[in-house]
Amino acid sequence: MFSFGRRQQAQASRQTQTSSQSQASRQLQSLRRPPGPPALSDLSTPAVPDSLWFASDFLLGAGMVILQPATDKIVVVYDSASRTWFLPKGRKDVGESTEQAALREAYEESGYRARFLPLVSYSRAPAPGSRFNEEATTEPIFLSTQYFRPRYENDYGGEYLTFWYVGEISENAVREEHTGMEDEQHYVSYLLSPAEALQRLGRTSVQGKIVEVAWILFNQTYRQRPDATQTEEPPQRTQRSSRSSMQRASRAAGGSA
Repeated sequence: MFSFGRRQQAQASRQTQTSSQSQASRQLQSLRRPPGPPALSDLSTPAVPDSLWFASDFLLGAGMVILQPATDKIVVVYDSASRTWFLPKGRKDVGESTEQAALREAYEESGYRARFLPLVSYSRAPAPGSRFNEEATTEPIFLSTQYFRPRYENDYGGEYLTFWYVGEISENAVREEHTGMEDEQHYVSYLLSPAEALQRLGRTSVQGKIVEVAWILFNQTYRQRPDATQTEEPPQRTQRSSRSSMQRASRAAGGSA
């Protein structure tokens, strides 16, 4: 009887130890973050770690996708010095809002005086007096980040954050000459079809994806068309869209941004 009791006690002790180890393992697992950064929507890259950057370690900028709805064209700028194609963008000035910077950079680098184009973009910015917003807005459709290297002595480099807006120009808009800074005088802008714009920018590049999604949002907001490369005669504008169908269209057109 005595030996049997000791065996029971030893077995109970092992079970208790195993149970405690399992509980501790579960607690540790709950404290661990899943491997890799958390995934966001299909249109975004993964989340970045919570960060804090001092004023000298970041830049704020703004860029714009300029559409000409009457012709189904997109403004793309060509730099003849570097032989590169790009969308108008740049740093914001002191005291300037990102919206003001987007309009200014659009004019300086493209020569066109654009205005903001409201789109249903599912921005998390709430409507006044509400927690949500489902209407077309002129909020930025993307925020991109890019690390820049040190540029001078005792410099650490930093992060360049660019807010991307969508604008439009009229059918009879005229491109003005010599609107940029001194080192931008060789910039020339062109009105290209969506397919041509994606080819010049690179469909899988950051700016290519921004153009692709901007075109999808425009079509879904006003034309109820998800295809980023269609150019048929547009029907009457109506502000409607579907987030899920927009994401499906983007995946079909080439993946996430």
